[in-house]
Amino acid sequence: MCDPLGVSIALGVTTAGLGIAQGVASYQQAQTNVETANAQAEQAYRFQQIQAGSARAFEQLRAQQQEAIMEQNRYLADRAYESDISQLNLRLMQEQEAAAQKQREAALAAQRGAGEIRSTGRLGLTVDNLLADYNRQQAAFDYATERNLAFTTAQVQQQKLGAAAERGSRLASQQPYLQQPVIDPIEPIYQSAPSATPYILQGASATLSGVSAGMSTAGSMKNAGFQWKGGKYIRT
Repeated sequence: MCDPLGVSIALGVTTAGLGIAQGVASYQQAQTNVETANAQAEQAYRFQQIQAGSARAFEQLRAQQQEAIMEQNRYLADRAYESDISQLNLRLMQEQEAAAQKQREAALAAQRGAGEIRSTGRLGLTVDNLLADYNRQQAAFDYATERNLAFTTAQVQQQKLGAAAERGSRLASQQPYLQQPVIDPIEPIYQSAPSATPYILQGASATLSGVSAGMSTAGSMKNAGFQWKGGKYIRT
């Protein structure tokens, strides 16, 4: 038969074992909690990385699309400007040719008139005045023609400046897309694995508490007048 001390110690050890088991379970649960929290933080971090990459790719795509639009707009503006300048140059050439043609016709008419006067064989002041009048008329016609051509040339030059301004306006209507900055996520600080020391101390404390409880139980039974006989306590 076991003596009372042995029974008390066995009872204390049983109680301590329960405490140790509870400490082990708590330690395992703490490990699981840390692993779960770290896994969730890792998952959230990876998702944020994907979001940042997608946002950055979207910004780059918008910038490329805007650049393509600007290239097309620049091409159309240049072609329109070239067409306007070509038409203005053609107009100026036509005006110059028309002015020259009019001056040649006027000169030929003056020469024919002067020739007719000279063919009469007459001399004198009247003839000289008639010839001078033809020369004055031709000079006045040439001056008016040159003056009109100068006005037309100035007008064409102004229209060329307007065409250049229109080209600039078309180019300025499209501006490069300024990409929005995308900040990469900060990697989380993961929790460290829990230390086993507090749980070991908890188990040791439970062991001591169990043994102490067993010893205390044995002393209390003895003080109460119980004796251990035949494998059990009896009152004396």
